[in-house]
Amino acid sequence: MNIREIEYITIPVSNLEVSLRFYHEVFDLRIVDLPNGDKGADLRKQFLDFHVEDKVEHPTSFGLIAHDSMKDIKAHLINYFVDIVSEPTEKTEVRRNVNSITILDPDKNRIEVNEFR
Repeated sequence: MNIREIEYITIPVSNLEVSLRFYHEVFDLRIVDLPNGDKGADLRKQFLDFHVEDKVEHPTSFGLIAHDSMKDIKAHLINYFVDIVSEPTEKTEVRRNVNSITILDPDKNRIEVNEFR
């Protein structure tokens, strides 16, 4: 088997409208209707699938790649009043060095936004 990409990640959300607004406004992602009836956020090759739950008991964690400087990313997040869990940190990932900042979405899903160096 020759697998090289992820097609989608399912994110548990308790309020679909709040989550759609968050991902569209904060990350400028296009919201799409998925064939299974769910709503999703388009990431070009991949997508985020929003799965509505009464209460999110098991938030997920994932990373995003940004094409902006970390200074601009942090300023943007502050401008949208997004809680920053972990300040920008330089580290080595599997393939390369990154500068990353960690935030939580409205349902406490943990998102690491990475600026690759």
